[in-house]
Amino acid sequence: MAAGGAAARYARAQSPSEPVPAGFTRLRVLAGQIDVDGKRGVAYRILQDNGEQGFVGVKGGRFQVALENETREPTSIHWHGLILPNGQDGVPYVTQPPIKPGERRLYDFPIVQAGTFWMHSHFGLQEQQLLTAPLILRDPQAVPEDYEAVVILNDFTTRDPLDILAELKAKTSGMASMPMGKTGGMAGMASGKTPRMPGMATSAPDLNDVKYDALLANRRTLADPEVVRVRPGERVRLRIIAGSSATNFFIRTGALPAEAVAVDGEDIVPLAGSAFELGIAQRLDLRIRIPAGQGAYPIIAQGEGSDLQTGVILATPQASIPRVAPMAKAPAGALTNAQESRLRAVQSLPGRPVDRRLQVTLDGKMAGYVWMLNDQTWPRITPLEVKKGERVEIAFVNRTGMTHPMHLHGHVFQVTEIDGRRLPGAKRDTILVMPRQTVKVQFDASYPGYWMLHCHVLYHLAAGMVTVLKYQGFENTAYDPLASASEYRR
Repeated sequence: MAAGGAAARYARAQSPSEPVPAGFTRLRVLAGQIDVDGKRGVAYRILQDNGEQGFVGVKGGRFQVALENETREPTSIHWHGLILPNGQDGVPYVTQPPIKPGERRLYDFPIVQAGTFWMHSHFGLQEQQLLTAPLILRDPQAVPEDYEAVVILNDFTTRDPLDILAELKAKTSGMASMPMGKTGGMAGMASGKTPRMPGMATSAPDLNDVKYDALLANRRTLADPEVVRVRPGERVRLRIIAGSSATNFFIRTGALPAEAVAVDGEDIVPLAGSAFELGIAQRLDLRIRIPAGQGAYPIIAQGEGSDLQTGVILATPQASIPRVAPMAKAPAGALTNAQESRLRAVQSLPGRPVDRRLQVTLDGKMAGYVWMLNDQTWPRITPLEVKKGERVEIAFVNRTGMTHPMHLHGHVFQVTEIDGRRLPGAKRDTILVMPRQTVKVQFDASYPGYWMLHCHVLYHLAAGMVTVLKYQGFENTAYDPLASASEYRR
C-alpha cells in the first residue's frame, strides 16, 4: 500500500481566513463542557460544518481534511490506525509542530484502507477530555449491511487530568522498595502468580489507575442512552471504538448472538459469541441479526475491574425501551488474551523470513509513577531502527503487573505468537499485552519515517511509556522529543 509521495509528506499550514480548498472536509476542534448525570466536565469536540463528529471516507479516494484549532491551547490530532505519510501522522514534536490556537492545518493523502478507525488528540492529556471522534473508511466493493451504527466509548471524569497525573505520581512516591505487581493500583492479582480469569471479580484498583465518574457511549450514559432504531430481520454492523483513556471493556450483546468480523479495521474470520473483549484504542466490528418481531436489545460495555457500564440500545420501531442501570451488579474481572488467541486474519501477511527481530520490554517503577519501554523513559530514549523493505518482528515482553495496549503508528502488524504459541492471528495496530506475558507481532517496513510506539493508557504514556520506530536514512526535521516534556506540566 502506498501512502503518498514527497509532495504530500508534511501537513501544510494555512490561515483560517483563506477559503477551504475544494474537496476538503473542514474539521473544527472546539472546547466546551458536557453534563453527565448531573456532573459537568470539560469536553472537546471535532466537528464538521454540518455538525457531524469525525470523518467518513472511501478506500481509493483521498483523505483531505482542513483541521482548525478553535481552542485556546495547542493541539494535534492523530489519525489512529491509518497508513499515511509520516509528516501527517499528527504527533507533536515527532512528526509535526503542534497546531496553534487559530491555526489551520491541511492533510492530504490517499486512502488505502477500509474499516473502523478513530481520531484523537496526541497533545498533553486532551484525550481524557473527550478530544476523540470516529474515523470510518468504507470499501466501495463491499456488500453493505442493512444498517450500520458507530459507537465510541469514553471514560469520563470531572477532574482535571493534570491533577490525576500529579496524584498518581504522589501516591506512588516512596514506594521504590515495592516491586511491580504487589500493590493496589498497579497489579494486584495479575502479578504472574495468579491466573487472570475473565469475569473473576477483583478490586478496582488492581486493574485501573483512575476512578471515573461514568462511562460513555456516544457521549451518553445508560441513564439516557442512545436508541438505535432497527427493523426486525435486519443485519446490523456495530462499529465499536474504545476511545477511552484508561479503561478496557467487556462488550456484551445479551440475547443477541453476534459475530466479530473485524478488529482494528482489519477483517477476521468471523468469531461467534455474545461476550467480547475490547482494549483501549482497539476497535471491534460486530455483525448482528435482529430477530423477527418487536424488541429492544441493550449492547453493554462494562469497564474492566469496574462496576461502571455504558452502552446503546438497538430497538425495533414499536419496542418499549428498557431501563438499564449505569452500574452493574458486580465489578467485572480482568481481560485475558484468550479471545486474542482465537482470532484469525482473513488475509495473513505474505510468508517470508524475518529480517529484523526487536524486543520491547514493558517496564515500570512505583517510585514517582514511572513507566518505561526497554527501561527508558520518554523523551530520553534510544529509537528502534528498521530498514525499508524488511520483515520486522517485535516481541513485547511485559515485566509489569498491568496490562498495556501497545500501539504502533503508521503500520498494520499481525499477531504471530502469544506466550510461545505460534498463530496466524489478527492484523491490528494495537495489541493488549497481559502481565508477565510475551506477545510477538510482525509487519513489513514499508512506510519510512519516525513512528511513535507507546502504551495507549494515557497516564502511562504521559509517564514515559513511549519510544520511536525510526527508518534508517529518513530525515525528520520535526523530531524534537525534549520539547514534548512540557506537554504534561502546568
